[in-house]
Amino acid sequence: MIKTLRYTFMAMLMLVCSTAFAGVITLNATDFKGSETATVTQDGITLTIEKGTSPSGAGNLYNGEQFRIYKGNTLTVSSTVGNITQIVFTCTANNTTKWGPGCFAAQDGYSYEGKVGTWAGNAAEVKFTAESNQVRATTIEVTVGGEVGPTKKSAGLKFSESTVDYELGTTFTAPTFTKATTAAVKFVSDNEEVATVNAEGVIAVTGKEGKAVITATSEENKEYNAGKTTCTVYAYRMNVYKKATAVEAGKQYLIVAQRDNKTYYAAPVKYNAEKPYGYLNSFSVDGIVDELKIKSSYNDAFTFEAIAGGYAIKDANGYYLYMDGKHASFQLGNEAKAWTVEPAENGTFTITNNGQFIQYGNGTFGAYTEAQDKAVKPMLFVFDEAAGINGVQTTVKPQSNIRYNIAGQRVGADYKGIVIVNGKKYLQK
Repeated sequence: MIKTLRYTFMAMLMLVCSTAFAGVITLNATDFKGSETATVTQDGITLTIEKGTSPSGAGNLYNGEQFRIYKGNTLTVSSTVGNITQIVFTCTANNTTKWGPGCFAAQDGYSYEGKVGTWAGNAAEVKFTAESNQVRATTIEVTVGGEVGPTKKSAGLKFSESTVDYELGTTFTAPTFTKATTAAVKFVSDNEEVATVNAEGVIAVTGKEGKAVITATSEENKEYNAGKTTCTVYAYRMNVYKKATAVEAGKQYLIVAQRDNKTYYAAPVKYNAEKPYGYLNSFSVDGIVDELKIKSSYNDAFTFEAIAGGYAIKDANGYYLYMDGKHASFQLGNEAKAWTVEPAENGTFTITNNGQFIQYGNGTFGAYTEAQDKAVKPMLFVFDEAAGINGVQTTVKPQSNIRYNIAGQRVGADYKGIVIVNGKKYLQK
């Protein structure tokens, strides 16, 4: 018999099965929280969150609506009624760094797409560690099938780093790869123009900017579960922006504010067809600076295009900013609309559309008809095309000295026969 236990939170915890078995119980937020551990059990399935390395303690069921598993927490899902064959997390965000299922990406047998993370295997107990950030799951579905049997070992596929940020022109040190399984491991890069991987799992960059996901997989065998792990390589260069005193059509600019000994720069609004508007959130660096260096993977520049009446402001996503005369948030559209841009002696600009001019207030940039309390007008930092040109990078391969036989099995120093060490074959007598 296969049955699925679904933890869902709309004031209730519901159980859904492929048979006639079903039940509903009430679950309050106080049922799943604790400083060191948090646990809940139903029908032989137990969820436990342990504090781990998190300074915030163990996660919990927040307001009876969602699991919150903090960065550093370990979530254990265990079963006494049958081996677990699948666990599905439906989360509140769809990226790897904020509240998303991608935070579990290094877990063996785990994959994710969008807001859904799925583990598949055959075990009585499965552990997940929130590595990159917090996980917020609105539902966790656990499927068990068959009788409780011997738990196979984890394949233990792992890169020493799940994410590598690499600046072009600097020395690249590849993460090391390790495994426990005796099965062969296959490696693939989804973007070989940015990064490649060889048969031993050694990653190399090509010198081109972009993103590449390296995936390692192994098949299930008699002793080990199937395995899967990834390493994402972000290859970037540093874009340099320098303080401008005037606007030049066609150039790219950062919209910047300086206040309280900090320099803030705006990020484009994430476009939503249903709500095509928003304030410009900001990032900051310490000090009052005349130059900013930003990773090219973060395209926060705005292009100022000359049109009748002034300049159109287009964000990095290709949308034009304008004001509707009713709200302080920016509207986004496909039609270029004119802003007037007037420089001041103090280095700021009055940038106006439809009677509203851009100001920086409490963490965001908006546009208002009047000066706001404690708000400041923006500066413009222009992209320096001549700066930040990097030299040729050097690729350094790690020397692990781990021995494998020709079947890909890890062997000891006393093994006799052909061995592979750091990607090279030797005859060991």
